[in-house]
Amino acid sequence: MSATISLPLGGKMHSFRLALAQLQELQGVCNAGPATIFARLMSAQPQAAAARRPEPDAYPAGLDDPDFHRDLNAYSILRAIGGDWRVEDVRETIRLGLIGAGASSTDAFVTVSRYVDQVDRFALVDNVGIAAAILHHALTAPEGEPAGKPPAGKTETAATG
Repeated sequence: MSATISLPLGGKMHSFRLALAQLQELQGVCNAGPATIFARLMSAQPQAAAARRPEPDAYPAGLDDPDFHRDLNAYSILRAIGGDWRVEDVRETIRLGLIGAGASSTDAFVTVSRYVDQVDRFALVDNVGIAAAILHHALTAPEGEPAGKPPAGKTETAATG
C-alpha cells in the first residue's frame, strides 16, 4: 500500500501510512502480526471492557465448581469477540502511521504524546477507531486496484554455462 490516509487526531487532520517497514516494526512492538492487531482493534466492544478472567480460588469448589466453568466460558466468549486491544496496538499504530506518511520520529512522538498518551484530555478508546482505520488501510489494496500480486509476466533468466 503506497497511498496515505487522512484522519482526524486531536482535532486536526493528519496523514498516515504503514509501509512494510512500519508493519514489521509494529508487529515487533506489539508481539503480534498486523492481522491479529487489526482483529484486536476491531474487537473494542463495551460489554467486554470490564470483563476479568475468573479465578478458581474465588469459587467454593475451585476448579470443580460449575459456576467457575460457567463464568470462564462466558469470559472466553467475550474475549474471543471483543475487548482485547492493547495500548501499544493503538499508540504504536498511530505513531508508525505518522512516520510512514513522512513525519519525523520526533514529530510522531510529540503528536502521539499530545493526543494519545494524555488520557486525561483524550480518551484512549477514542483513538482505537483511528488506529483500526490506519491498519485497515495498510492491509487492503488501494481503491480501484485488485488485491494480490499483479499477473505474472514473462521473465528472463541468465544462461548458465
